[in-house]
Parts: sequence; C-alpha cells; structure tokens
Amino acid sequence: MRQHNRPANVFVAGFIGSPKMNMLPVRVLSAGGEGVAVALPGGSSLVVPVKTGTLTANAELLLGIRPEHIRIADAGQFKGEAVLAERLGGLTILHADIGEKARLVVQTEGTDTTPLHSPIAMQVDPSHCHLFAADGKALAPLGKARAA
Repeated sequence: MRQHNRPANVFVAGFIGSPKMNMLPVRVLSAGGEGVAVALPGGSSLVVPVKTGTLTANAELLLGIRPEHIRIADAGQFKGEAVLAERLGGLTILHADIGEKARLVVQTEGTDTTPLHSPIAMQVDPSHCHLFAADGKALAPLGKARAA
C-alpha cells in the first residue's frame, strides 16, 4: 500500500493503481517552507507539500494525482470539459480535457450524472498530490508521510 500512497518514482506511480495515476507537466513558481508552488495547465496554481531541495523557479516537474483523489466541484484548481464517461455501476470514470493536450481521469461515484461535453471544475487536496523531478524520482513529502 505504501507504493500506492507514496510512490518512489514515476514508473511505480504509473504502474500501481487502476485507473493509473494522472501525470501532468508543471512548472515551478516558487519553493519554500510550505512546499512547492506549481503552475497548472489552464492557468491555476497549487502548492504541493513536498521538500523543495534545490528546486528553482521555472524548473519542469511532473504532477501526479490519483483519479480517486480528484473531486468534481463547483470550483477547483482544474477547469475542463467532460469528454468520456465510463459508467461501471458502483463507480464512474470520467475523462476531462483540461487544456491543450492535457486530460484528467477522475474516479467518482457510480451515481455521477455529469453530462458529456459540458464544462466541469475539479478539485484536489494538495496533500494527495505527488511531484516528480526530471530524473523521475519523487520529491519527499513534508513532515510524516500519510499512513497507508
């Protein structure tokens, strides 16, 4: 369970879990005591609580978010369009385009009725996000890692 919650690298993050982890290219805005602020596709930003190491502004990273950690909301860090829905009984897997060549996969309740080709907003808790450096290694979380 630890590798699912805190994968050591991009390979493990993409290999463990179904549906697989969303991976988005992001750019560092700033790095400080609260973590790393990154620019998201679509123009929003997010502060991920990870150790900053030697990161500098404009460094390119990968942001990892598991589909079950994304919520459809009235407002959120991501805005997009629902383009595909896999209605699987107890759960629904939504695919949302969030910008040029960027897509999020969202796992939601089976009762979800999000209409296709409609605008949606998606929200994430930054503590459930992962950042990966150019070498593929995960940046360490601030403080204690979440329990499995």
